[in-house]
Order: sequence, then structure tokens, then C-alpha cells
Amino acid sequence: MQITAIRAEVVHASVYSNYVFVIAETDEGVMGFGDATLDGLEFEVVAAVKNLGSKLIGKNVLDDDCSISGDGGGLITAAAASGIDIAMWDLKGKALNVPIYKLLGGAKRKAIPVYASFNRAIRDRTPEGFGAFAKELVQQGNKALKCHPFDGVSWRTPLEDQKKLVDLGCQRFIAMREAVGDDIAIGVDAHWRFDLKTALYVADKLRPYNPFWLETPIPEKKPELLRKFREESGLLIAGGEMQTGAEAMLPLLQEQCMDVYMPDIRYVGGITGMMKVNSLLETYDVLISPHNMCSVITCAASLQTAAVMKNFMHLEYHPAEAPWLREFSDRYWDVKNGIFNVPEEPGLGVNLNLDMLKEHPYEKAKPIRLNMLGA
Repeated sequence: MQITAIRAEVVHASVYSNYVFVIAETDEGVMGFGDATLDGLEFEVVAAVKNLGSKLIGKNVLDDDCSISGDGGGLITAAAASGIDIAMWDLKGKALNVPIYKLLGGAKRKAIPVYASFNRAIRDRTPEGFGAFAKELVQQGNKALKCHPFDGVSWRTPLEDQKKLVDLGCQRFIAMREAVGDDIAIGVDAHWRFDLKTALYVADKLRPYNPFWLETPIPEKKPELLRKFREESGLLIAGGEMQTGAEAMLPLLQEQCMDVYMPDIRYVGGITGMMKVNSLLETYDVLISPHNMCSVITCAASLQTAAVMKNFMHLEYHPAEAPWLREFSDRYWDVKNGIFNVPEEPGLGVNLNLDMLKEHPYEKAKPIRLNMLGA
């Protein structure tokens, strides 16, 4: 099975985002799919996919080295290389007629615990709206949730000048806890919005309400502050979603910045890179909970790797942010009792509907998350 073409297509996902799908074609008509989504830089990623993918044209999926490195190229190159890598693993699994987890050594689990991360799905962003939406998600079968309640807060602004926004974010989380009770796990994602003083203030506010973690509280380019916060906050600290591989994760591990690491398969080098990061995290004996945002392709790839991880905690997923997303593929996951099942079909276990993708071309989006890594 030889690779004949690799391209990327940008697809409108919702008012908040566009997806960048990688499509690898072969001489046998089999296609492999990947995800290289990077908000706001979609067409730069498309160009990078074209450039990197050209190196694989003519190679045999099983006999030749089809790896692509994004090392040293920044986030755009990392996204493109990761998307191509996922598509290559999809082709390998299809060529051998096995799901990817079997190529990674076999499953430790096939029922994957998930939590619903709903920043893009919620419309009423009042505390009451957060509480009501949390109840709705629990009724749908979710056992764990994650909110992103700190709209408008920035680490560049002193706490005294944005205390109302910070307090409102805390009220949103507290409203969720009061709405669903103590048996439902709820995490908080701060999207690197705090300085140390604000982060400690928030930790004091939220600790009595038992968040399962506080994610990305402080920019990760300040690991010494992140470690200090971890030591003083009394909370489980998570992060690392924008790091681009094992080498990028290493300083955070050496500084003991976090309790849970959240590599994103779209940026760490795809499935190959995710397994390298997983091995590194196992060496340091810390928990892994992959960041899993975006498309059904990202979800499928994350499930395949989560199946084989030793120190796995749980997997993020996003309730559909637009009704047409279910039409993009021949499979879509709905949570049942807090669980997604790993696909048993060859490769990723899901295929894109290319005709449907054409019906939703790129539209300029308005990302909710305006800062990455504290930038």
C-alpha cells in the first residue's frame, strides 16, 4: 500500500472554531485520517502539511519509515506533523486490519472514563447557566465535568483590578457543585489566566468545593511559579496541553510543576509522540490525562492511546459545539455512564465523510480561548 497524496482540508466546526483534517490517500484507495487543528492558524497548518507530507509520497505504509518530525519548527509544524502521524497510524491499522491499540501493545482497558469539557457548548454563562448546564450533562450520562469559568481574566492584570471577574468565575464553579452535588467530579480550567497571587486566591475560594483539579492556572513559561503554586495551593494541578513533545514536557517534570500532565495528540507528534510522552511520564510516575479537544478524529486517536497507558487518569471530551459535527464521520461518541468505548474497527475506527466536509467550508471563527501558554 503506497502513499499517493497527503493534503489538509479546513472545515467550519462552529462559530468558535475550524477543524484542519489531514487526508492521506493510497494506491489501493484506502484513506488515512488525522487532525492538525490549530485555532487561528488553519491555512499556515495546511501549507505545512503539504510541505511535510510531500516527503512521504511513494512510500509503502508498512515497509517504509513514514514518520515525520516536527522538532524545532514551532507549533504550526508540530500540528502538521502530528496530524500526518495520526493518518499514518490509521493507514497502518487499516492495512493490517486491526485497531491501532493492538499495534501499541494491546489494551489495558477498553472502557475509557471521560469527562465533559463544555466551554464551547454552553451559551448561558451566568452562574445559574453553569449550574443548569451541569445538571443537563449529568442527566446525559456524564460522571465528571470540567468548566472554564474565568472569562476576561488575565495574568497581566493585578487581582485588585479584576477581582469581580475572578469572583464571578468562582461563583460559576460553585453553582455547578451546588447543582450536581458532591458525587460528580468537577474540574476547573483557568487557561493560564492567573498570576501567582490570583491563583492562590482562587485556590482558597474553590478548595472547599472539591475540584478534581485546577488546570493551567499560571503560564507554563514560568515553571518556578507553577511549582510554588502546586506546593501551596492544596489542589491537584494539571496542564501541558500546548507542549510540543517529550522534550518540551521535560522541564516541567524536572521542576515538579504538576500532578497530572495533559499532552494533546495534535501537538506532541501524533500517536508516535503521545507514546513517547507517555513513556516519559511513566518514568516520572505521574498521571496522564490527555487533552482531547476538537474532532472525532482527535477523539478516536486519543482513545486508541488511552487504552494502553499505565498511569492513565481519564480523557477529556467536548459535547458537540454544532449539530452538523455528527455528520462529518461514520461514527460519533455519546457518553454512557461516564464511559467511551475504544473502537474495534481497523485503524482509528472512524472515517470522515468527505462530501459532508465540503458542505461546511472555512468561516472565520471567534476562539473563546484568546491566550495560549500565557502569551
